Amino acid sequence: MQKITEIAHQLLKEHLKAGGIAVDATCGNGFDTVFLANLVGPKGTVHAYDIQSIAIERTKRLAAELGLTNIEYHWESHENIALPKIDGVIFNLGYLPAGDKTITTEPDVVLRTVQKLLNHMDQNPNLLIVVVLYPGHEKGKKESLVLESFLSQLDSGYLVTKIVPLNQHNAPYILTIERKRPK
Repeated sequence: MQKITEIAHQLLKEHLKAGGIAVDATCGNGFDTVFLANLVGPKGTVHAYDIQSIAIERTKRLAAELGLTNIEYHWESHENIALPKIDGVIFNLGYLPAGDKTITTEPDVVLRTVQKLLNHMDQNPNLLIVVVLYPGHEKGKKESLVLESFLSQLDSGYLVTKIVPLNQHNAPYILTIERKRPK
């Protein structure tokens, strides 16, 4: 059985191309960042964001061990993403594994960031946003409710999908957002 993050990675693998621009909105321990860096290759760029310096340090260390040099680090909130063109974004929400569990992503900040990315989808019509949610803790449950409430109201020009294990209560799950392609 695949982990939910492996499914998220598979979605991005099917979407991103060599030379592309990707964002890891919450770089954490660096696994998503490294995955994206390998996908876009040496001619592509990954922008790794995190508000915790330890997350940036861990990600830099892992990338260095693997010889990856196509990553730009941003020790700041993903809310500050200001890139003209992005092909794919992953949000792996919650708290830093093996870190301070009182420091979590914030529902209102995640929502504002997603809204900002959606506002730029006209310039980035091929943008894929992948959000991994963890409703098993209080803040994660609130993020899930806030994002689903907002995304369910988007017009039909967007395709919003939800990948959730049906037989596991409060299990992590995925939301994806993209523009519908013209027929």
